[in-house]
Amino acid sequence: MTTERVTMLQDQKPASLRWASYPLTICVTALVLSIPFFVRGPLLSAHDTRQHIHFGEHFAEQFWQGEFYPRWLLNMNHGLGSPSLFIYPPFPSYVYALLLPVAAFIHMDAYVAGAYLCLLTSGLCAFLWIRTMADERVSCIVAMIYMFFPYHLTIDFFLRGALPECWALAWLPLVLYFTTQAAKMRRGAVAGLAFAFALLIVSHLISVLIASALPILLAITVAERGKRARALIPVVGGLALGAGISAAYLVPALVSAKYFPVSRLDYLTDWSIRSHLLSFGMGLLTGPSVFIRAASLATADMALFIAFCALVTWKNGSRNRQRQTLMWLAICAVSLFFMLTPSFRFWKALPLLTSAIQFPWRLDILLCIAALPLSAFLLTDLYRKTRFRVHVIAIVALFAGTWLAGYVACLNRYAVPPYYTGAVNEQDGWFSAWTPFGMNQASALQASEGPRARFISGRGSVAVLSWKPRQIRMRTECDSCGPLMISQFYYPKWQAKLIPDGRVLDVGPALPQGLLEVQVPPGQHQVLMEIPRQVDEEVGNSMSALSVVAMVAILAFSLARARCPPRPEDAHTEAVETPAA
Repeated sequence: MTTERVTMLQDQKPASLRWASYPLTICVTALVLSIPFFVRGPLLSAHDTRQHIHFGEHFAEQFWQGEFYPRWLLNMNHGLGSPSLFIYPPFPSYVYALLLPVAAFIHMDAYVAGAYLCLLTSGLCAFLWIRTMADERVSCIVAMIYMFFPYHLTIDFFLRGALPECWALAWLPLVLYFTTQAAKMRRGAVAGLAFAFALLIVSHLISVLIASALPILLAITVAERGKRARALIPVVGGLALGAGISAAYLVPALVSAKYFPVSRLDYLTDWSIRSHLLSFGMGLLTGPSVFIRAASLATADMALFIAFCALVTWKNGSRNRQRQTLMWLAICAVSLFFMLTPSFRFWKALPLLTSAIQFPWRLDILLCIAALPLSAFLLTDLYRKTRFRVHVIAIVALFAGTWLAGYVACLNRYAVPPYYTGAVNEQDGWFSAWTPFGMNQASALQASEGPRARFISGRGSVAVLSWKPRQIRMRTECDSCGPLMISQFYYPKWQAKLIPDGRVLDVGPALPQGLLEVQVPPGQHQVLMEIPRQVDEEVGNSMSALSVVAMVAILAFSLARARCPPRPEDAHTEAVETPAA
């Protein structure tokens, strides 16, 4: 090896190690913030923790039995089943299922491992996006701040245990990173944007609705003057391709939404909407619940931090930075208004929006995202100029102190009993929406302790031949048959028929148990109960497959173009144009 080669490698090694230190710092920060989970386990008093644990366990059980995408969870709700995965985003459950054997091998809880991975991913993706507008050191600090934001860590990660929304906060910076690259016509950016947007959709569809305009607005803002319309083409194309990749989940979810009427959820009443709006007045101390008071404090804290960053950096920024600052401030102002009590009339006037977003304080997602570039601008100026540096650092430290106080306070929730939702409901979030009218949880629980299939009245016998997700086979024999009740919850997609002749049987809910009830004719028969894969699932699967092929083709084409030497005419044009520039 030549001396020049050795020297070059020696010069490159420190730079490589220095760059690698930033992701490692983010990993350690995420680990420190997750220590309560590693030491004390999942926070079971959080709103959604038990739901995600139950979803993950039953999803993993069926996944490792060979069902690639479980939608009907056979053993959920004390063995009576659940259709929630027909509409609920599956990504957190996939993470749980894939981590389960690894976590078992190293004697770790799969939920804890997934939560840590989620927080870590949010920091790494934030680092990647902020790196497009700041150096590595600033980007690393901003990524650590992002993981520490009160709504992200205290509210979503701990108090709510809202893993899908936490994953959305992880993928949104990645979507905006590839949006920036696509707007600047970087190779491979469209495929990256499509993949990131698909991950966002299968993680938390509500966050997609909340943040759907951000890629478009960002593309317009970062694109050069005169090229903004052109910059939108790859961005819109990438978003559309991402929606196609996620179609295996998205299409059946949209079709099945009619079986999950949000009007049956008890938190969408007038009183409930009012109680979930925030207040920066006396409501900070006298809000309707501990959670709303915590959310109000977190939102006020974030709003003040964003205003401080914008105020300090406004005069020092370029025109492009000022344009971005104005965009993020406008987004924050609109979000704040719709989270506060004066916006109640607007929520009442927009019932579809209310049903889709459900909780106004979810708009804090936008504040978390907006704070990333603004804090990057602040830290960049802080490193470049010494004037007022001590004062700015002291104020930022004060904000960090309030975030730390909220983080420490939420750990007291370990002393609170686990969240409880009912006798048979295993904290299935959509349980009250899809279960039949007139269902009684105590009756359902009692029925779950009996035979899997039995005649409610009359004389007859039932033998269960197979008991699988979405498919149950039975042999019946009776002279005078009453209704046959099966220990799975009624859901409109269940169908029943006699085999082999294919005669269709009537299916309905047995009340008050809420279980499947089938009218079986007298005699000896084999009965097939199933939720067949209908057109929506087939169309969604086909769209996803075609979109993945398209994404791979786009990526391969981009890489092939990158490896091709420039054409002679391109080189000549570059040589002619360079002096003029």
